[in-house]
Amino acid sequence: MKKKLRLPILLLAVVVMMSIFYIHEANKTTDPVGSPSLDTSTTNPEFAEARMKSIEEVNALIQESEAKIASGSLSVAQIEVENAKIASLRQTKVNEIALEEMIMASLNFEDVLVLLENEVLVIDVCTKEELTKATFISISRLAKEKFNTNYTVKLSTTSDSD
Repeated sequence: MKKKLRLPILLLAVVVMMSIFYIHEANKTTDPVGSPSLDTSTTNPEFAEARMKSIEEVNALIQESEAKIASGSLSVAQIEVENAKIASLRQTKVNEIALEEMIMASLNFEDVLVLLENEVLVIDVCTKEELTKATFISISRLAKEKFNTNYTVKLSTTSDSD
């Protein structure tokens, strides 16, 4: 009788271990919109606060759309619209974060904040130096490449008060 129980117990143990592994991996990757570089790249506390506020607003809009879908009262077309809205919100946030990283990497700024607000792409650069026209053109070009749309670019500077 003992020999017959060994294989099922071994298989059960393997299933439990695999389940724990997959649950652990799933918990590491579930982040609705958050930025992996948010903690490491931020030197300006106002930028960090603005990023967190923006992420919270986007997450609230996503949850609102998901609640509408989950209610079951929408038609198929309305569900598609809500899904497109969710995908657009997530992609916009990813593009903002990627543009921040691109600007910091290519132009060596201390910190950069990028937010899309009402068809205006607001880019705030943390630097002690004045921006030249060439720098503005470079930043605008990067923004146009990343967003593939004709948004108005509003560039401002914030000096680090250390």
